[in-house]
Order: sequence, then C-alpha cells, then structure tokens
Amino acid sequence: MKNISRILSILFLTVCSEVSSQNLEKTFKSPPNSVKPKTWMHAMSGNMSKVGMTKDLEAIAAAGQGGILLFNIANKIPYGNVDYNSDEHHDILTHTAKECERLNLTFGVHNCDGWTSSGGPWITPEQSMKMVVWSETILDGGIINKPLLQPTTIEGFYKDIAVIAYPAFETEIIDANAKPVITASDKKFDIGIATDNWNEKSSELKKTSDYDPSITFDYEQLHKISSVYVSYFGEGIVAALEISDDGKNYTKIKTFKYATRIGKKKRIISEQFDAISARYFRVSFEKSINIREINLTQTRPYKDYLKFSGLGSPENYLDIVKNSKNVNVIPMSSILNLTGSLSKEGILQTKLTKGKWMVMRFGYTSTGATNWPASKSGIGLECDKFSRKAFKIHFDAFSKKVIDNTKKVAPNALQYIEIDSYEMGGQNWTNNFESIFNKEKGYDIISFLPIFAGRYVENSETTSAISYDLNEVYCNLATNNYFKYFTELCNENGLKSYIEPYGEGPLSPLDISKYIDLPMTEFWMGRKNQKRLTGTIDGAHIYGKNIISAEAFTATPDVNWKMHPAMAKIWGDMAWVKGVNEFMFHRYVHQPNTNVKPGLTMGTWGSHIDRTQPWWMNAGSAWFQYITRGSYLLRQGYPVADVLVFVGDVPHKDGFKRKELNIKIPTGLNFDCTNTDVLINRTVIKNKTLVLPEGNAYSHLVLQDVDLMALPTLKRLKAIVDAGIPIVGNKPKKLTGYKNSESNIKMFEELVAYIWSKPNCITSYNFNNVQADFTIKDKDIEFEHRKSKEADIYFFYNEKEQPANYECKFRVGNKIPELWDATTGEITKIARFKTNEKETIVWLNLKPLESAFIIFRENANNVISIVEVNDANEYHFDESNNIIAVSDKSGDYSLKLSNGKTKIFSIKSKEIVKPISLNTSWDVEFLEENDYAVNLKFETLTDWKDNANENIKYYSGEAIYRKNFTISKKLKESDKAILDLGNVSITAEVFINGKNAGVLWIAPFTLDISNNLVKGENTIEVKVFNQWTNKLIGDERFPKQDDGYNLSSYIPKDDSKMPDWYINNQPLPKGPRTTFDAGQFYKKGDELMSSGLLGPVSIFFKEEKIIK
Repeated sequence: MKNISRILSILFLTVCSEVSSQNLEKTFKSPPNSVKPKTWMHAMSGNMSKVGMTKDLEAIAAAGQGGILLFNIANKIPYGNVDYNSDEHHDILTHTAKECERLNLTFGVHNCDGWTSSGGPWITPEQSMKMVVWSETILDGGIINKPLLQPTTIEGFYKDIAVIAYPAFETEIIDANAKPVITASDKKFDIGIATDNWNEKSSELKKTSDYDPSITFDYEQLHKISSVYVSYFGEGIVAALEISDDGKNYTKIKTFKYATRIGKKKRIISEQFDAISARYFRVSFEKSINIREINLTQTRPYKDYLKFSGLGSPENYLDIVKNSKNVNVIPMSSILNLTGSLSKEGILQTKLTKGKWMVMRFGYTSTGATNWPASKSGIGLECDKFSRKAFKIHFDAFSKKVIDNTKKVAPNALQYIEIDSYEMGGQNWTNNFESIFNKEKGYDIISFLPIFAGRYVENSETTSAISYDLNEVYCNLATNNYFKYFTELCNENGLKSYIEPYGEGPLSPLDISKYIDLPMTEFWMGRKNQKRLTGTIDGAHIYGKNIISAEAFTATPDVNWKMHPAMAKIWGDMAWVKGVNEFMFHRYVHQPNTNVKPGLTMGTWGSHIDRTQPWWMNAGSAWFQYITRGSYLLRQGYPVADVLVFVGDVPHKDGFKRKELNIKIPTGLNFDCTNTDVLINRTVIKNKTLVLPEGNAYSHLVLQDVDLMALPTLKRLKAIVDAGIPIVGNKPKKLTGYKNSESNIKMFEELVAYIWSKPNCITSYNFNNVQADFTIKDKDIEFEHRKSKEADIYFFYNEKEQPANYECKFRVGNKIPELWDATTGEITKIARFKTNEKETIVWLNLKPLESAFIIFRENANNVISIVEVNDANEYHFDESNNIIAVSDKSGDYSLKLSNGKTKIFSIKSKEIVKPISLNTSWDVEFLEENDYAVNLKFETLTDWKDNANENIKYYSGEAIYRKNFTISKKLKESDKAILDLGNVSITAEVFINGKNAGVLWIAPFTLDISNNLVKGENTIEVKVFNQWTNKLIGDERFPKQDDGYNLSSYIPKDDSKMPDWYINNQPLPKGPRTTFDAGQFYKKGDELMSSGLLGPVSIFFKEEKIIK
C-alpha cells in the first residue's frame, strides 16, 4: 500500500487531463512544477562533487526546470576520482536526492553506466546477451571419430546446442577446399586473426593517405564467389568488392553499406549475390577498420540471414521467399541430429553413409556486448534481455542500491529510473531457449538450426515461417523479461519507468509501450528526418500514456557552445506537433569544479543547455517557461486522430511516418499506428468508429504491411468490416508462422475472401474526401490536436524565417478561436473568423518561427466576427466580445462582418504617437565577471566582433546598454508603446525605469512597454548576452595553462586523468586564458559570432480602438 500511495502521489502524474475552463486558463498562466521540462544531467567519467551538484541543482531550479535524470557516462572526458557504483558515488547520489527534495526537483537515474543499455561488471558471461554460433566441417561417410571445431567462444563462455549433418552441397565442398592466398594493404594487419573462424579478437587494417585499406584473395585460378562476410568493430563503414584478372587492375563490382549490429560497436557485413568469377577478389574500405573475421564463399546464404535469425530487425518475412535464387535448400528428410554422438571433449563418434557430409556444430556464446559509453569502473557485459533472472541481478547491483540509499534521507526525491535507447544489437539465444520455443510454438527448433547459418531448410516458405516464429519469440521475451520486468521492479519500489523502446534488435516498440510508465523518444536539432518520432508516440497514444517525453534537442558537435534558445525553438515546436509533451533536455553536464567556465562538456556531443551559458537565467528561463506552458496544454484531454494504421502481425511492431505509408493520408488528418493487441483488446466498435478508452475515435482503419496475418486479427477485421467501418489495404497472403493446420488455412482463406468482398473494405482510398481536422490554405503544415470536455486545443507553427499570413480551417463549429501565447501567458480572443456547425475558418498572422496554440472554448452563437478586411491591422475581442482594432497607421478602414453588414471606422493621424528613435549614444558597461570591466559610449550600435578593442571583440557574457529618452506627453489608455530592438545577438533583458519589462530571446525583438512608460524622462537598460564562442576563440591565441588537459578517446583510456587542480575544485592555473572548455571546440582564427545590441532601436506606437 505504501508503494501504491507513493506512486499516486508523484507530482508529475497528478495533473488531470480534464480541468475546468477557468482552471485551464489559470494554470496555463502559472503552470505547476509537474509540467516543467526536465534535463538529462551527465556526470562525466567519474568527475563528481557535492558542491558542484548543489550549485547545478540550484541553478536548474532557479531557471525553471522541474527535475533531472542523472547519467554517468565516459565520453572522451578523462577520469575523475569517483568510481561508478562505489560508496563515494552513492554518497554523491544520496546528496543529489536530498538537494532535489529541498529544491522541489524530481530525481531519477539511468539504470547503468553509459547511455545504453543495461550492463555492468557484475554481469557474468553466463548472464550476458547470447547468440548462436557454429562451425562447419566436411566429412567423408563411414566410421567417424573426429574432433569438431568448437565454434566462436566469446568471454570464455560456450555451450553446445546440437550437431546437425546433411549431404554437403557442391559449393560447400568447394569452399572447404579453397585455399586462397590472402594479403592485406597494411603489412601490420594480422591475417591469421581475421581468417581463423574464431570471431573474437580483431586486428586493425589502417588507411593511409595513398590508398584505401583492403584485403585481397588470390585463388590462383578462376574462381566463383556468391557471398562476402566481414565482422568488425566500428561504425560508418562502407565496403566494396573489386575483381581483377591480373592482380593489378581492379574493377569495383559491389558496394556494401548495411551491417548487422552485434553490440554497440560490433557489426557484420553479410552480403549475397549472383556468382561472380575472377582470380583476384579485393575487399576495400573507405577508412581504417578493426576486422574480426573476413570470408568469401561460393555458398550463397539467403539474403539478410543474420537479421532474419534474430540479430537484426527484419521487415517483410516473405522477402526470404522472394530472394531464394541460387540458394541451397536442405531437405528436412536429409538432416541428421548427431548431438548424442558428440563427446564432452568435442569428438564426433558416429557412422555416416557414403558421400560428402556437411557437419555443423551449433552452440551459443556471449555476444560480448557491453554498456556504452561507460567508465572503466562501470563497464561490463550487457545482461541477457531474455532472462528475468539476469536482469534482476543487474537491477539489484546498482538501481536497488540507489533506491535504498536515497529513501533513508530523501524519501520523496527519487521518482523514476530509465532505460535509454537500445543500441546493443541482436540476441538470438538464451538458456533453455529450445524448450521455451517448443512451448511457445509447439515444435522443435533443432532440426531448423541451419537457418541460423543462412541455409534454407525444406524450402524458402518454411524458412520464412520459421524465421517469423523465432523473431516473434525473441521480441516477446525481450518485451516481457526486460522492458516489462524493468517497469515491474520500478513499480515495486514506488518508482516509475522511463523507457526509449526502440533500436536494432529483438524490439517491438508498440508492444513494449504497453509496459512503460513514461514513454520517451528522441529528436535532434538540425535533422529534418527524425526517425524516432514514430513508434514511441504511437505506442503512447494507443495505450493511453498521457505524458510522452523526449530526449530533446540532441545535437552534433558543430552546435556546441553556439546553442541558444532561439536556435532550438523550431525543433521543439516540431516535436510538439508530432505528439511529444515533455522535454528531457539533452543535455546538461554536471560541473564538479565550480571555479571554471564554461567548464565540462559531454565530450563533444549534445546541445549545451548548462548553467554556465551566459543566457541561462534570462533567455533560458523564458524559454523554459514557454516550454512549460506549451507542455501543459499538450497534456490536456486526448490526442485526436482520424485514421488508425494497423502495422501488421509482425514481430517487430513499430510506427510509420506519413511518407512511409502505402496509403496517402493528407497532412490535415492525423493518424496513429497500432499493434495487434490494441486493435483486438483496447478498441471498441461504436457508431462506425474504433474508440479507445481515453476517448479518441478512429473513423478509418488502414492496413500496412499485412502480407502475413494471424487468425485472431482476421476475426477482428471481420467484426470491424461488419460494423461498417472503412478498411483500406491489401489482402494478406499467408497465415503467420510455421505450424498451421489445414483447417486454419481454410479459415484464413474464407475470412480473407469474406472481408475483401465487402464494399467498405477497399485496397485504396482518397482521404481527401474525409473532412480534414485542420488545414492551412495553400500550405502543408503539420499540427497537433488535443480534445477535452472543455476545449479543443490545436498547435502548429511557422517554420519559415519570414512572417506568414494563414487562412486556417478547423473542424470545430460555433466556437470562438483564442490565441494562447505560451511565451507571455497572454490569451487573445481572435475577432477575424467565420464559423458554422462543422468548421471554423480563422485568419492568422504569425511572425517568423512563431507558433500558435488556438483553443476553442466559448460558444460563438450571437457573436459578430470579422470575415473580411482590407488592411493589416490587428483585431481581437475584449471580454464582452466587442471588436478591438489595433493599428500603427492612420486611415479609413472597412470591415465585412459575419452578420452581413459592413463596418467603417477611422484612425486619425493625431491619435497615433510619433515613433522615437534610440539608435545613438548608448552607455555600455562590460563586466569584470566576464574579464573586462569598462564603461564606454557607443555613439552608434556596432557588433562586438568588429570592435578594434580585442577585449570587446572576444568578449562573452553580459553587457549592459543604458540610455535616457523623453515621452513628451502623457500616454492615453489606448496608446500601445512597442519597443523594437532590431537585431540582437543573442538575447536581451529589458528594464524600463528600473522595472523588468521582459526578456527577448527570439526575433522579432519587440516588447509592449505601454505600462512601463511615464511622461517626461525615462530610462532604458538592456542587458545583452551572447555566447561563449568568441571568448573561447580569443583564448586560443594564448598558450594553454591547464596542465596538459586534452580530450581522451571515445571511451577514455584507463590511465587518462583530469588535472589535479580540476579534481580538487581549484581555479584554472594562472595565465592569460580565463576559460576552460573541456570540449575543445575552437582554434585560433575561427570565425567569430555576431554579438551585442545591433539595432536599429526604436519605440513605435499603436492606437487601440473599440469598434462598436
């Protein structure tokens, strides 16, 4: 009961999805902590301190973030003195929990060292991820008494599964007898390691400036090959196959880009093709590569066999059938199980009939996958993803210690634990897997083991069906024994689970979503193709998970300290229209040394959303408030989607992007992807729609990738089609799986014929015939729509850096549209709209990169709106729904109203106050805390980077601009004074007459200061903040004084160490430099960034008039 009570009391889950209209408005203006963005805090390579943690957490709370998720990782940063999982480490984590509780911040940790996935030094090889391995031996028939080569053994762990024999194919005999002369371009490359059939150790093949690294096979006569196999460490490898008749002149035949992942950095290229004849074959690479094994064979495996046997993420299992050309097929009747004839010493003692036999010894070993990028004290084998026992050992080794330690001193602080994105590759075996498989599928897998080695068994159709069954078991094991069990363990301890349920391997993101408390996806700055914003969001929608978090604003090294809120905003808005409603910033780096700036980095990765950024407490705080208000609105009610897309009865169930769908769904209709479980068990048929418990009703069902289908799914489709719900998609071709009875096959055929005979089951459909939920005339813009009892909430944004005039159509009738500004908290009733019972047209002007929350609450009956104008004025309603015109130009204006009448009004020139120019004669103060204390007069506004004074040219931080100006007469209540700062690099905080008027963090840099001005003399103070870039470039002019600090390797070498002065929290040793940047992003002479208040600066005025 205590755990249940604690779970229910966690603040960030207590925001109701339905609130009264009044509370919605009130809470929007001042949202609770539960909807504030959170941050991933990275503690780098054991560099941690309590004093630094306190300072970090206080800054995070003060700026307006709501909590942290603490990662320990080791990414290029040399080691500090805190070992992962040590007593000192847990002491700092306990201190962190206490401070989070004091500061009203939520707290959580990643479940292991590194950002992926679940491993550590406590995992033994027996408890690690496992894979099938095999050796191949050609034997002559007769009395056999011969040792069989033990297959690859990794981490000293190996267990036999079975010994299989069948009459050898001619190509297999040729491969066994082939003895090519193998040479390498790099004379130091160890060819023996790469060709020993022992896929464990590696040798580096280095690239030189003169040529690409390569390995050449000379068969000394004309020879055929149909397969290339390269096992290696690394990523981004592109290989090529070249052939030659003379060993001098080579022709490129094939290029290989795809590799199957086995662990974070272990990959295998395995390609098959029609036979190619040559004497010389050369495999070349575009860069240096660490090769574990390389092999060329005439025997052709079926295409993507590693992927289809569980080491990847297959898509269409019928591809195995389509790509069956020239692949050897082993008849089931010819397979002998010789397992009982293998001694403990590995000697095969049996009798075989006359002829050549292929004998395969199958076993399983560790994949060798380790958590990544982990420190020397936290790295270890990844736990078995199919074994609850193995995962429990892992959970108890670190996470349970954190739970127990923090409960004692801060019982409410620790609220969640995370499993980050899965980057550990495949797993295709576990202890007793043959029994598990037999229980699940009802047949023995042993006779089909050659499928793991790329051979067809019986025929291509059988091989396809077996592969399907294998992968379904793999995905179910990972879902239930890894992800689901993780959530269960969290919940048992009163915590919630964060999970990013995607990656290459035995993962089914939509199925996993059922068992996640807080689903998390990710998005990157600068990437139009956001591949992860699908399955996690779909899974959250179909399983009613209201909070959808995202590892937010992840960035490549080129962003570094240049990052600022305006740069990031468009990417956050993009994530919002996709369905994200919580940002977990990627990233904040823990600063254990409190005496240096800008300080420690996450190696070279991530957006630098750190307290040491000059804009942290101004633009940062304002941006966080924008995110908080937007996130609050996007958690109300439920997400509206019209189309449900069934992704098929495939093991790896994931979502699809709009452009990936077989059926075109226009942008004006949103859709969710569903798995089988939700289609059958969570949707209810009601009024010709499929309805989820949370309220969303789908009017159409689209079928995607349904070549294979299970009988329960077909029965559900029959009920759906009988209810009159439109189904759009092709017929399935086959039943899923291998073991299907004749009666089931007959039922399959009958159901398919029945369903696709119905007029509402069609293979194509024009969804433009469905009323769109939201459109913009002549634009194709994505949106998010949330619906509650009180309101319809729409969000969209202008992705252009130019103003936009939109004619928007919403599928909401007879309601007044309201513009809710998440930046300021202001709510404006829009006066320019046209509505009827079914829809509302709204005319809206958006600034460059501006976003809009349009909310419909109030009934529009008897409300007179504007339906046509001939000007660029602003129009809105007051509280009594009177039309208010706001203009900065005098003239006569005509309005066409919704009641059919025309209203004419005038604004006289004397009613508009003349603008005031503030371009010249500013007093500018540079601050000692930023290494240059001086007061200067800027007669004109200029860019700091162009200043002849190098202290200003290379200045980073805050500078204060001051000026006096005069308001000649008292302003009327209808006068609106707008401050326009022109260009600002990069953010500004404005004070008028000593009072804070607001923060400007994105263009246009304008601010309503009407309530701040007085008649007579006024003062303006503008605090301008730039980025670290210029100062860091400037410091590169001087010799280093950091005791030889340098970035280490991706995983720091064991002997790498941060300087003592840094570890001991001392200032940077004395010298001309005043900065310490652990990321080392810049060099002398790099391009400087625009900085300062650039203008032109003015105050212009608008007249506000009631139109009666």
